Amino acid sequence: MQRKIFTITFLLLSCYLIAQEKCGTTAITKYMMDTYPNYRIEKEKVNAETEKWIEENYHKGEKTIINIPVVVHVVWKTSEENISDSRIYEQIEILSNDFRRTNLDAINPSGQVWWGIAADCEIEFCLAQTDPNGNVTSGIIRKETSISQFTMWGGSSVKDEADAWPKDDYLNIWVCNLGNTGLLGYADPPSGFMGPDNGVVINYLNFGLTSSPQYGKGRTATHEVGHWLNLDHIWGDNNCGDDNVTDTPEQEGSNDGCPAFPHNPNSCSTTNPNGDMFMNYMDYTNDFCMNLFTQGQKARMISAINLYRPNMLSHNLCNGGTNISEEIPKEKKLIKIIDLLGREVKPSNLNSTLFYIYDDGSVIKKFIFK
Repeated sequence: MQRKIFTITFLLLSCYLIAQEKCGTTAITKYMMDTYPNYRIEKEKVNAETEKWIEENYHKGEKTIINIPVVVHVVWKTSEENISDSRIYEQIEILSNDFRRTNLDAINPSGQVWWGIAADCEIEFCLAQTDPNGNVTSGIIRKETSISQFTMWGGSSVKDEADAWPKDDYLNIWVCNLGNTGLLGYADPPSGFMGPDNGVVINYLNFGLTSSPQYGKGRTATHEVGHWLNLDHIWGDNNCGDDNVTDTPEQEGSNDGCPAFPHNPNSCSTTNPNGDMFMNYMDYTNDFCMNLFTQGQKARMISAINLYRPNMLSHNLCNGGTNISEEIPKEKKLIKIIDLLGREVKPSNLNSTLFYIYDDGSVIKKFIFK
């Protein structure tokens, strides 16, 4: 009887955590620390190991692009959940753009005060073209299921339904139905205690480009891969908590929607007229409001790859990476022209710098002279 009561309590707590959070990574980490003593020990080592590696090995001047091979496990019951290849291609491109700071909204003026520390993380993503057995693959695995909705743990975990590829060589991303509880996704942060099913899980409703007005630009994956690469939420999961990154301002808590700048200035008993860095990918704001990682977050992610995922540094699993423009050829169409402040303008013959934005996601920077 006692075991049944514990199980019911645990499941109720799980549902509560999922219902309250868009991201389940903190709940997963807490569960692992409470359940497995060795995980707690190894997890507590991570920050010390990370700080030591950055101090001894990280050099900002070096430019080395790291290409991370991805396998996407689409676990579906309905045709809607069996998302298209094009959605997956879009998501891989979004990840690369966000981590390389080639995203169109990088010039959004709401984050202009932090442009000096906004980072090209020098991390790109590609769909794996070689599987664990050395065979050619698309990097997309599809698995039909009888399960209507998956949970973060227990008997209805999507990772039990579709086996991971070797975690040391691939970023495993599972796309499935996580229900309508508000949970968008979750990830397994790195440590010396990583299980074989280490990776990222994303609700199919917010993977790639979708019609969702809040989470339809693919930034859930950007956020969760940030966790997978050892980033914490920007508010440190506590009131004015520590996210272990020195160049992100202290923040009282998460932000929703898309606040106006400056938001919540001088919070946390600090002199900070710029307020919260709500446009950081590790906040909870809407997708169209997020647009940057910082240099400190970059250093932490690069250290995570070197310390815990070193096979990602050198491999031939991508054969040069996935070129989305080659996968989906089409004639591009000009959408709009904007200036350095993000204002839509018409071309002129004045001295100016303009950005021509096309419907295929490409941007051409032009200098207009008299």
